[in-house]
Amino acid sequence: MLDGIVLDLDDTILDTSGLLVPVADRRAVAAMRDAGLRAGADVAHTTLRALRREGCEDLFGELARRLGADAACGHAGTQAFFDYDVPALTLEPDIESALHALRAIAPLALLTAGVERTQRAKVARLDIEPLFVECVHVPLGSPGGKQPALRDLLERRQWRPEHVVVAGDRPSGDVRAGNALGCRTVLVRRPGGEFAEHEPRGPEEQPWRTIESLAELPALLHA
Repeated sequence: MLDGIVLDLDDTILDTSGLLVPVADRRAVAAMRDAGLRAGADVAHTTLRALRREGCEDLFGELARRLGADAACGHAGTQAFFDYDVPALTLEPDIESALHALRAIAPLALLTAGVERTQRAKVARLDIEPLFVECVHVPLGSPGGKQPALRDLLERRQWRPEHVVVAGDRPSGDVRAGNALGCRTVLVRRPGGEFAEHEPRGPEEQPWRTIESLAELPALLHA
């Protein structure tokens, strides 16, 4: 029996890369050019795509460095990418069904990183907050990433780590945090997702199981 299931939001529940990232990339590059980036937009976007393939953690900071801009320029890109007015969003039917099926297995908690205003707006647009016993927002750049917030969540809910499943799209984020605390981890490698090409960089990032869609998780947990 599971005590709880902890889910990531972006590219796990929500198709962020398909619906929001292309526009966010354009907004971030425009903000960086306003902040002093001298490279053209085409060069900036080509470099950004290469950084994603490389598994870069600090996308816009590294983009600024590679194109000869300062740290403030990278910060402008990061803020523009993560902090914005969220448009109308629709939850994919199979993901909605999966959330209800998972909720029947164990209580659900949401653990998402980013600008809190933006992340809360995504949750509100999708109308999914009632499905979770708790929604935890981890600020950008938090020391230790998601691990401290996950540990605090488990302690608050009195969930035993070995009886908790953590599912998310990022080996260095969700999987690493869950593994460090003794949870079972599931990597959601959504095709086209922002971190879909990122491979685990060691045993600490190796998931218990890998799936392509959250829709597969209920059957996996029933197996």
